[in-house]
Amino acid sequence: MRLLKNLTLLVAVLVTLPVSAQVVVHSAGQSITYEQPLRLDAVLAPLVRSADIYWPAAALYDTRAPEAEQLRRQTLILLQELQQSAKPEVQQVLLQLASRIGDWRLAKRLPFVIDYDLARINLAANPLLPAGDYILQLPRRPDSVVLIGAISGGVTSQAHTPSTAVNDYLQRAKLQSADTNFVQLLQADGRLIQVPLSGASAVYQEAQPGAVLYIPFRSSLFSRDYQRLNQLLVELMQYRIAV
Repeated sequence: MRLLKNLTLLVAVLVTLPVSAQVVVHSAGQSITYEQPLRLDAVLAPLVRSADIYWPAAALYDTRAPEAEQLRRQTLILLQELQQSAKPEVQQVLLQLASRIGDWRLAKRLPFVIDYDLARINLAANPLLPAGDYILQLPRRPDSVVLIGAISGGVTSQAHTPSTAVNDYLQRAKLQSADTNFVQLLQADGRLIQVPLSGASAVYQEAQPGAVLYIPFRSSLFSRDYQRLNQLLVELMQYRIAV
């Protein structure tokens, strides 16, 4: 009876303990802890007073994204498997991709616009942040575009140039077993756009400063491994936190 009474008291204590509602935000080398959920404008207010921010690339990430690490593991395993049968030049690209991907910081980008002025006047653009651990990126205007995929080096960057079609960035890159019928464009604001580059469906599309271009590997009729790799890399790059 005494044991049962003690267990009952323990359960009662645990039930009455307060659940942490802390919001932790990491930004520009500092971490700020709030004791309860708060709206986006309150998080942004102390960080934007003197900052020269390129708002299209501003982003808020949730660090609680176990699916991102699982996706990375799947991608690295497939890259290792494909190296066994790849041609030497493609094998080198796969090795370099694996090395770079292993160094990526990953988190889940939250699907809303980060804009301080808009958040102050529009409740729909001023969401309530629940308890959690976040990374807030408020970058200056980037001066480059990142290229990932079937290119020499696996991951590289080029200077961003205004009024330039995405196809022009490919023309400057050294492609390796690439499918040049289309690219996947991850704009700096988080939009993912498939851009046709050949035939009647080709379109003119510019890349924002800080955008990422994924150049797919050419797949085979006899194996879908590279098609699977393309899918994994496009998914994974959406979790990548820009440096």
